Amino acid sequence: MEPHTGTAGLCTPEAEWDEGSGEFSADLLPGADGPDAALMSFRTVVWVGFGASGAVSSVDVHDIPARLSDRIPRVEGDDVLGRAVVDTQWLWVPLGKEPTVRRHAGTADVAAVVTGAGLARLTLRFRPETPEG
Repeated sequence: MEPHTGTAGLCTPEAEWDEGSGEFSADLLPGADGPDAALMSFRTVVWVGFGASGAVSSVDVHDIPARLSDRIPRVEGDDVLGRAVVDTQWLWVPLGKEPTVRRHAGTADVAAVVTGAGLARLTLRFRPETPEG
C-alpha cells in the first residue's frame, strides 16, 4: 500500500498535551464540529513524540481501523506538517520540524473526527498502566 495523506490543512494545527492526565488533542482541519463530521473511536497503541523544546513533534497511531484510513484522502507534495499520513493502517501526524528526542508511548483511547476533507480532529487519552502480576 502506498502512503497517502489527508488534504492540505486550512488551519494551523495546535497540539495540546497534558502530561499529568496523558491527554492530547489537535484540530487539523476546520469543520470538526460541522454537519458532515463523523466521530470514530477505538483503542490502540499510540506514540506522542516530543522535540528538544518539549513541543509535540508527531503522533503515531497504530492499527487504525479501515473505516478511518479509507476516509483520509491522498494529497500530493512534500509539505505534510499537520496532515494525516496513513500507511498500512498506521496513522502518522507530523506536527513540527524538530527531531523527536523523547516519546510517550502506551495504549490510548483514540477519538478521530473525519469530514469530507479528511482527519479534522484527533484526541487521545492514554490508559493508566497496570502492573503485571
